[in-house]
Amino acid sequence: MSGLRQYFAYTNGTWVASLVAVVCFLAGVALTAHVGNTVRSELVSQNKREAVARLSEVRARLEGELSRTVAYGLGLRANVIHFADQPFEAEHYEIVAAELIDGNPVIRSIGLAPNNILRAVYPHQPNQAAIGLNYRMNTSQWPAIRKAMLERDVVIAGPLELVQGGRALLIRIPVFPPVSPGQPLAERSYWGVATLVVDEAGLMKAAGVSDAANDLRIEIIDKGAANPDNSHIYGGFGLLAEDGVGLPLNLPGGLNWEVLGYPRNGWVANERNIWITQLVGSLISLVFGAMAFLLISEVYKVRSMALHDPLTGLANRRLLEDRMLQFAVMSERTGNGFEIFYVDLDAFKPVNDNYGHAVGDQLLIEVGHRLQQQIRQTDTVARVGGDEFIILTPGNMRRAEKDAFLERLADRVSQMFEFSGVRIEVKASIGSASFPSDAGTIDDLLRVADSRMYAQKAKNRQKTEVAAGSGVPQTG
Repeated sequence: MSGLRQYFAYTNGTWVASLVAVVCFLAGVALTAHVGNTVRSELVSQNKREAVARLSEVRARLEGELSRTVAYGLGLRANVIHFADQPFEAEHYEIVAAELIDGNPVIRSIGLAPNNILRAVYPHQPNQAAIGLNYRMNTSQWPAIRKAMLERDVVIAGPLELVQGGRALLIRIPVFPPVSPGQPLAERSYWGVATLVVDEAGLMKAAGVSDAANDLRIEIIDKGAANPDNSHIYGGFGLLAEDGVGLPLNLPGGLNWEVLGYPRNGWVANERNIWITQLVGSLISLVFGAMAFLLISEVYKVRSMALHDPLTGLANRRLLEDRMLQFAVMSERTGNGFEIFYVDLDAFKPVNDNYGHAVGDQLLIEVGHRLQQQIRQTDTVARVGGDEFIILTPGNMRRAEKDAFLERLADRVSQMFEFSGVRIEVKASIGSASFPSDAGTIDDLLRVADSRMYAQKAKNRQKTEVAAGSGVPQTG
């Protein structure tokens, strides 16, 4: 079974080489995929950074535009405070309001409400019907005005749907005129409220939000809205549910807004380049896997050649002695020995001389095959010389069992050999030895088996000479 073992060793080497090659390939593919995902993530991160930069510009313009509009309202309040001790004249404030609206087109209208009753509004049309409105009696507008009164600060409400059409922010600016210069705000009396109606669409256009939205979906939400369904200020794309980027807006009037952005085509990475990278990486991994397979296969092949006879494929002397040494070590622990059978062909040299080395080689291969057919899978057949073979069997045999095995080996080896029209009678001498009963070392055991083989060879030679003297023809 030595040839079978060699086959299994080669097969195992092929399996090991294949396994390592597959592992190398899969590891390379996994690494390539990881690199591709890392590149993709980095490209997406870069796109997000660019989107954040765009949003920063939008935020800056929107904050600036709204702050500028509030500043207009504060200018109006300063004018009201200056004339607060005089009788209220709507015409006077309408002139001021006209100037403010001309300077800031996002302002749709301006109203003044001394003691929270609307007394002046500009432009008159289509707002004249609102003159006389008592904010305290208006449930939709009073909360923001009351908040401005209590906090003594600007409050921005909305955006709200206007009766006149469109949506607008209502900037409520409470007025607290001082009785004397430097009077603290907390000690001043409430005069009324100034209201600036700011067109939402005009504000977004003035801030450049619509321009930025050409390639970037933009949404502005009110994070302070009591009802999430009413939190959309601009856009309304539902970007909260997507992988968008966002920036908080620092706006006056207590507004808690956030601007969100998401590309119209998504976070597009250069998938073509990534796939090319992964394909090249997979091909490189395949090459490394193939190289690993060839390298390991070659290692197993060289290892097998170092331990096997190149002609017959049987174990060589080095492998045989290594296994004998292993059995000897095991014998010290288990008490079980082993047997060796030294087989030497009789009159092999004349075969090479008469028929050539090619025939002689085929004869050696055939003898090795015949020996393998007589052993167990756990046994070893080794070629240890030109026409010398040794069979190693683990475990000690009884005398009758050993004699039967020797007879079976001799009968099988001695069968006629035919090759290329040549018929050769094969004879062999066999000597056996048992470990540890016949010898306590490997070298001594080999010498015992060798001496018994030569004793058998001498007997065979005598029989041949006797037969020759009796006139019996011999071949070989």
